[in-house]
Amino acid sequence: MRYTLETPELIQTRESMGLVKGIYDPTTSIHEPPNAYNTMLELIHRDPTLATAFSIVVDFVTVRGFDFIGGTRPERDKLRNKFLDLQFQEKSRNLVYTLLYYGDAFLELRNNNSNILTPDELWVLETTEMRIAHDIHGEIEGYVQRQFDMTGLEEDEIRKLEGTPEEPNQGVFFPPEKVIHFRLKTIGSQVYSYNPLEPIAQVAATKLHAGSYLMNIFRNMPPRYVAHLAGISKKDHVEAKREFQSTKTNYSKTIAFSRSSDPASKLQMQKVDAPYDKELIEIIEWLNSEMLKVTRVPRTWVEKAGTENRGIGENINQPFEVYIQSIHRSILEPIINRRLVPAVLGKEDTKDKKGDKQKVSIRYNEVTRKGEKEILMNAGLLRDMGLKQEALVKYLDKNGILGLDPEDFEEEQVAKNIDLNPSRARENKSTDKMADKLDSTGVSKNGAKKMVGAQA
Repeated sequence: MRYTLETPELIQTRESMGLVKGIYDPTTSIHEPPNAYNTMLELIHRDPTLATAFSIVVDFVTVRGFDFIGGTRPERDKLRNKFLDLQFQEKSRNLVYTLLYYGDAFLELRNNNSNILTPDELWVLETTEMRIAHDIHGEIEGYVQRQFDMTGLEEDEIRKLEGTPEEPNQGVFFPPEKVIHFRLKTIGSQVYSYNPLEPIAQVAATKLHAGSYLMNIFRNMPPRYVAHLAGISKKDHVEAKREFQSTKTNYSKTIAFSRSSDPASKLQMQKVDAPYDKELIEIIEWLNSEMLKVTRVPRTWVEKAGTENRGIGENINQPFEVYIQSIHRSILEPIINRRLVPAVLGKEDTKDKKGDKQKVSIRYNEVTRKGEKEILMNAGLLRDMGLKQEALVKYLDKNGILGLDPEDFEEEQVAKNIDLNPSRARENKSTDKMADKLDSTGVSKNGAKKMVGAQA
């Protein structure tokens, strides 16, 4: 029996056989973003709680900065200089704000210098105007920016205004390699991100109505003052009324006057409060706490301080710190290392020629000072146990303590620290165990022999 070996066709492992959600919608062939971007933007801009919470998240994500690990020192130095020229730290704030507001963010890799192949500018595109062109399997074919009002337009009208990549009209077309698409909340096969604010859309709208109701109360039903004048004539009543009104500083608050011809009546001044609903304030506070759940920001960071002690406070802060780390490790770093770092270095520079070193990649620093201190303490223990400098640097890199190389550690100091920490070898039971072979009186034969030897 003879067997014939045939070379199989190449399998593209990154192309799914599954279909994108809603790809066969019979009502349209243009797959618009499923999120109401402008509505979410308006909710945030009108709500101080959400705006403050997202500013806190952006600060935590970006303020500690980033560095590069793996590869060679010349590669890391090249990336540091290049990212500084690209103003990546400044662009990061814009990028993270866009992610939190919309769930989707688009970063354009711009090359204005024809003499170089790597990008020399980075621009965050306007998410509210972007559309992703893709096939039924989710393979990205390009991106389109529409800077025109699509309200009331039919599908064919939108297509006509967009144009085509070959003959664009009002649309700006980007090839897939010139744009990096960041997604904050990816679920299933949908190409776009789900909006992170969708769970609180109703809560935020309710708070807007509650705030509008309070504003109308302050505007239309201010506190009123009722003055009762004792036994004066109508002419005097008019004069007194004019005198009261002339001394007012806020003319939106009215003063009501009454008079009596009874000489026994007395002058009375009474304040009539507006019909404020104190329970409405409690409802607004509850709505604030519901919205903060999505941002993971601890409530006491935005609202008035609570009664939490230090132990409870640390437990409250931990989910927020994990959320920041997940944005670093799962949202930003993977796609930057996959798309932006190779583009900046050049494709030929992304892999180590010898294959014996880790590929160079971006890494964000540890989020908090407390976490940084704990990592450094553990690193000190590992160093004192004799861990090699290469392994120590790798441990620090993985935990967000960046910018160190093995040659930065002084070998004499490492050896000295090892000598200062004696070995944790097991005890010798025959010599070190104090209770070895004791009789009922607590005396051992070996102990007696040692005493006799000492006396001799």
